[in-house]
Amino acid sequence: MNTTRNATNNLINLDIISIMTLLLSLFLLSTIALGGSLAPVILHIFMIVIGVILITLFSNKNEIIFKMKLFVFFFSLYLVYSLINYYILLRFFPDMPPTVFHDETVFYNFSNLALPYISGEKNFFELFTFASYPLHEQPLHAMFSALIASFSIAIDGNNTIIVQKLLSPFFGGMFSVVLYSTLKYQFTDRAFVLNATFAYSLLSAVFMYSTPLLRDIDVALAYIVFIYIFLQPNSYKNIILLFIVAFLTVYLRTESGLVLFGLILLYGHLYVRTLESRSLKLIFYILLIGLFSFIIILMSQKIIGMIVSLTEGNTTRAIARSSADSISLIFNKLPFPFSYIAKVLFGQMQPFPFFIAMDRLPEAISGIFWPFIFIAMLYAVMKKNIRVLIDIKVKYLLIVAIAILFLMSSEPMARRMMSVYPIIYITSLYVFFIVPNNEIKRALSYYIFGIISLNTFYYLIKL
Repeated sequence: MNTTRNATNNLINLDIISIMTLLLSLFLLSTIALGGSLAPVILHIFMIVIGVILITLFSNKNEIIFKMKLFVFFFSLYLVYSLINYYILLRFFPDMPPTVFHDETVFYNFSNLALPYISGEKNFFELFTFASYPLHEQPLHAMFSALIASFSIAIDGNNTIIVQKLLSPFFGGMFSVVLYSTLKYQFTDRAFVLNATFAYSLLSAVFMYSTPLLRDIDVALAYIVFIYIFLQPNSYKNIILLFIVAFLTVYLRTESGLVLFGLILLYGHLYVRTLESRSLKLIFYILLIGLFSFIIILMSQKIIGMIVSLTEGNTTRAIARSSADSISLIFNKLPFPFSYIAKVLFGQMQPFPFFIAMDRLPEAISGIFWPFIFIAMLYAVMKKNIRVLIDIKVKYLLIVAIAILFLMSSEPMARRMMSVYPIIYITSLYVFFIVPNNEIKRALSYYIFGIISLNTFYYLIKL
């Protein structure tokens, strides 16, 4: 009874806040329109229509309206933050560039470089080959950006940063919808799922990277779609869908797509185990491995391009290094495997100390929020009475996620790791779903005191 009432109240609140954030985003965009730029307003409305169409096509009829509101709220919220941040940088700090991350300028330039492939001046399909260097690193994102640029040029005669900044909030809004669907499949309590969706979308790294001109939220969206399909009942149709998602992800970030192809083999193995006929199992294994090999050969040029240019300079990396170098030196002196374990654990505390990111408030908040979630995940794994309740597929995905964190331990960056964070989050939610609220609140109070004290102590030492 209480659960139903809570779900209803949350739904009513979502009605109000989605309308408020939408109106606020339209107001801010209208101020831009008064300056002679109509493209941001028109494209914003167009993207909302696209989002509504996608939700209508891929949602149950009884949840279409609800998911539309969820999408509109987070799309508008991320956009409002991005617009306010943009105006603060330009109006109050005119000497600063109109971007938060160095890579944003790079991606804006890429939108212009990709325009000839969209307009027909160059062969469109060459955009997805090494011939489009440097666009070959992320041609799908470049295609999206170029499409927005072409619309903006058709409307206003130019391609602006503010127009390009619409893309990440759009993907961030869609991410929240798919996250809700994924959690709803795992947990029956709708109010719990909605609160969990809000917590992750507002407090994790997703907020920060749904606002700048980067491709990280694109990859995160691809991963949460993949995770959603992976956790569905085993079927050959889902394998096809997983291949499509993995294939597209390769053209966002090669290494991220290859990880998904590896997960398809895992899904295929889980599916084959359900077949009774040995001959069917053998045939399926041969087809799956053959198809996987074909895809790898087809992607060989893309893989070579990835190996040729493994490094990507950006401000976030510099910040991570500046905060972690001295501590990393200590971790490197620890014996194996303790050095890697220490670096993985420290990587979940980025940015550390969180004070260094106070000019990027969502990132600073995620530096406090995420370690608690990671601790909850560890608790869920260690406690047998919780561990036995976790979906077997979630367990498999968690092993892969932890392995990826170890592979990235030499250079921990939330923007790179957040693609697998939903897996860790789902695992941690079993703790919040089972453990009484008063125990959670007590643990949270101890944690907040501890994490703030630790960050403050380190910050004072470094002064």
